Amino acid sequence: MIAIDKVNKSFRGRQILKDITFDIMEGECIGLLGPNGAGKTTLIKCMTGIITYEGGDITFHGKDILTRKNDIGYLSQHTDFKQWMTCEETLRFFGSLSGLRKRYLDAHIDDILTDVGLKDKNSHKVEELSGGMKQRLGIAQAILHQPKLLILDEPVSALDPVGRNEIKHLIKKLKAYTTILLSTHILDDASEFCDRYLIIKSGKIIGNITNQAETINKKQVYLETSAIPPAPLNEWYTVQEIKPGQYLITSNEPILFQHLVETLDQHNVEIHALAYDKKNVEKIFLELVSEA
Repeated sequence: MIAIDKVNKSFRGRQILKDITFDIMEGECIGLLGPNGAGKTTLIKCMTGIITYEGGDITFHGKDILTRKNDIGYLSQHTDFKQWMTCEETLRFFGSLSGLRKRYLDAHIDDILTDVGLKDKNSHKVEELSGGMKQRLGIAQAILHQPKLLILDEPVSALDPVGRNEIKHLIKKLKAYTTILLSTHILDDASEFCDRYLIIKSGKIIGNITNQAETINKKQVYLETSAIPPAPLNEWYTVQEIKPGQYLITSNEPILFQHLVETLDQHNVEIHALAYDKKNVEKIFLELVSEA
């Protein structure tokens, strides 16, 4: 559906994006993860045509993405709502800027407000809304024209726990009928609904992992025992106590259980439990960000 190929962007002599390349398939919900200043918002602004990029291509169904801007819905990190406008006036204002006709707006505004959980809030002014409600209104303006791609830039980072929970439930609902790219630096915000994560740091894509990703680290083994193993066990295995009765055994090479068991037996260490270290998405993300 969307292909980003070797996109670069520089600003005042500093390269912000460096050969960014990835694809988004129709119906996916992608989390764009990375620390603050990684280049997430710059990439999104390139994808939406707000700023230009240097070299490379961004295509939407095989055509330059700038020719398909009407198919994109965008919630910026800081939406400039007029505090004195009502919810309905806000949607009419943004809808008219997007070229939507009055007849279309008359027919769809009530339904859109209902969809985002703002039913019967048509006449409420923006200044009367909570933070979570304002974000709901922001998403309403982004989906008002029924886009095929919805881009959300840090939609929950400034909200309290209640507002964050409301927006996460709304995104789950939106996922059923549109493709979503969601930028965040908080993994927990995306873990409930994203199918895949793109990890960006210092303007580079350093990871592309699925939500169900889990790898086994065969160079680390967790040991539970009532004994106190020597540290190190030998020239192959180092031992670190995690808490009483639980130890982390590490090696520079993949650990074979049979060899490790024989080594522990030589030191009269009774084994209660033995398991390889497993890395979930959060561990993978943190390792990639710290190493890159």
